[in-house]
Amino acid sequence: MEANKKVTGFTKDVARRLGGTLGDELLGVYLHGSASMEAFQYLRSDIDMLAISRRELTDAERRAVADVLMDPEMPCPGVGLEFHLVTDGSLDVASKSPAFEVHLTTHAEDRKFIDGRGHPGDPDLILHYAMCRARGRAVVGPAPEEILPMVPREWVLEAMLDELEWALEHAPPHYCILNACRAVQYADTGELVSKLEGGHWFTKTFKHSAPVHYALREQNGRAKIPPTHQQAEDIVRVAVERLNDALWDEKANA
Repeated sequence: MEANKKVTGFTKDVARRLGGTLGDELLGVYLHGSASMEAFQYLRSDIDMLAISRRELTDAERRAVADVLMDPEMPCPGVGLEFHLVTDGSLDVASKSPAFEVHLTTHAEDRKFIDGRGHPGDPDLILHYAMCRARGRAVVGPAPEEILPMVPREWVLEAMLDELEWALEHAPPHYCILNACRAVQYADTGELVSKLEGGHWFTKTFKHSAPVHYALREQNGRAKIPPTHQQAEDIVRVAVERLNDALWDEKANA
């Protein structure tokens, strides 16, 4: 409960700072990811947020947004803020790498600001749009489903395949396993869920899911036997097969 209060207070502070910087040009501010799905883990999760402006920003405005949100005096629950700002005009999903104005993270190990002017776009926004539309919360502005685009299922499946590949190279085994579980759930049911929800669904749906139990305990900070990289590869292989089957069905029925 205390973590939820801190997340709520932080998201309101983000919206207040953005409003002070952009004024009436700020159309909406949204929370998505684990913190919007009752799956936030204080020592492991980041705060995923998306903001929408009515127009493209000037160079000074993009820099000002970065300055107010990367303020070292601004406390952030969890491991840091993951933030994108896009324009209302860029929300038509015509690209698998949507344009953005600002992308920044405040993770201690990966603190960065990316200016979107002239940038080829960010393919991660495909999943962000889909997740935020389905499970996000408005901090300021209209409800997510009223403003965010409906991302084609085929694109979501392809983005999940890319994320699984990335995770095997860069993320710990428990993350890979739970990420694969939620991908399988989407492939099988069409539901977009958190890693924790996906892990619990997987253990109820499939036999021989001991590595998933290990991953859930690791995610919750209670692991006695952490999952191995080989176990992660095995679960990811299942997810890749399920996603590819779903992708084939989607293209065959198009």
